[in-house]
Amino acid sequence: MTAVSLAWVAVGLYVVLTVGLTVRGAMRTRSLSSFAVGNRDIPAFFVGLSLTAQLTSVATFVVNPGLIYQYGLAGLLGLGLSAGLGIILGLVFFSRRFRAMGESVQALTIPQWIGARYHSKGLRLFFGFVSFALVTFAVLIVLAVALVLGQLLQIHPKWLILAVVSFVFTYVMVGGVNTHAYTNAIQAMIMLVVALVLILSNLSMFWSGEGLMVELKTIQASLATVTNPSSLYFRNLFEVFVCNFLVGLAIVCQPHILSKTLYLKEDRQVKQYLTVAILAGLIFVGVMIVGLYARVLFDPVNQVGAIHSFWGGGAILTMDKVVPFYIVTNFSPTVRVLIGIGVLCAGLSTLEGILLALTAIMSSDLYLTLTGFGNAEFSQEETETRGRKALRFARVAMIGIAAITVWLALRQLYHPTGGSVAIFAQYGVYLLFTLSFFPLACGMFFPNIQRETVTASVVVAFIVYFAASWFKFTNMYNNPAFLATCSILSGWLVILLGSLLQGEAKKQFHH
Repeated sequence: MTAVSLAWVAVGLYVVLTVGLTVRGAMRTRSLSSFAVGNRDIPAFFVGLSLTAQLTSVATFVVNPGLIYQYGLAGLLGLGLSAGLGIILGLVFFSRRFRAMGESVQALTIPQWIGARYHSKGLRLFFGFVSFALVTFAVLIVLAVALVLGQLLQIHPKWLILAVVSFVFTYVMVGGVNTHAYTNAIQAMIMLVVALVLILSNLSMFWSGEGLMVELKTIQASLATVTNPSSLYFRNLFEVFVCNFLVGLAIVCQPHILSKTLYLKEDRQVKQYLTVAILAGLIFVGVMIVGLYARVLFDPVNQVGAIHSFWGGGAILTMDKVVPFYIVTNFSPTVRVLIGIGVLCAGLSTLEGILLALTAIMSSDLYLTLTGFGNAEFSQEETETRGRKALRFARVAMIGIAAITVWLALRQLYHPTGGSVAIFAQYGVYLLFTLSFFPLACGMFFPNIQRETVTASVVVAFIVYFAASWFKFTNMYNNPAFLATCSILSGWLVILLGSLLQGEAKKQFHH
């Protein structure tokens, strides 16, 4: 059996398994709540794997190694070490408190959690609409999966973009969380195997010959240094360590990440959930080392015209195509197919979570809120009826989201923002979790901060994010991580000033 035939068989089996789990999930989905967070009977081990699959995504397997290929050790320290540490601390700090409060108000989404915590319909709607920034990350996933599968199945990526969107949007809309949590767990197990294969593929570079770092230094000195002044995103210690750490800390505040804790039935499950997620996540982060392997093996411009003409990308090995090419040239057909399925799992696991989050937000935070549900008491029967209508509305609206995703993915295929679809995705996603960071952190750790202060911090952070880019604030304005850092620091400054003014007002009142 040829490599292409084997790939078709493997993808076919994946589709059949997913369809089977979708049918099972659809039978267990009877309400908006069961669609959004399941029946809370999913074991913590599976929820932890699901979380890891969400956090890892195809960015870790395909896109980020491309950035590290281009910019060297500085990229690995920023995206792997600094961001990874921030993510771990963010999960530890936020998970238990978010779940406890979400359980008390029966929240299905992050916007609903924020609205309930601050008794604000306006904040709930605002974060409901801002959550559509997740579409940019959906575009990254679809494009990266299409590039890898295109090599395996020998189909042009533009057709696979359409196929991936159609398939995933359909089964997620039907099965909900009861499909998603189990498909994610299976996907994470396959991803763990693939991650180890990729990490070990050229690990000997570290001790063979002159060593990996010396090889990189020979190619270009800045590839083996802590910072890379000639890069676009890792020019100094502030960008490498501070910006990426703060981004990692805030990144868990995305709707499809932190809401995983709402799948758990009891607080005591949080520890197991986090342990599984963090241990698996550490292995996944190691995959980024492939970017350094590839830089030693391939020059940016080389004799791979046949493969690149298939992509329509000329003779240059661009960042988004580094890992697909690495897979094709370093592994046997069987292993190639295994890795391809692993990358497919990495992509679809996160894409599922994004689509579920957007569907739940459109149902719960937009449709029900804008139609006046919650302003009066309703019977259980009326509540369930309205929930079904809301879910039906969201499922129809997702057809439009699917069309937008296809259009944007095709644009990024031929004209990637900043040289990589990763930068396009970061502009949208970084804005979302930066703004969510303030109400979530204050709601959990600083309960005395007033709603007006939190709202002001969100508004200021929103303005700073765009102003820093528009007015080209320093030479780092093109880096989404820098924009997010400016927003985070400015937002917390507003909160600090607001709390000081609040304290002064209390003193004046008592006098």
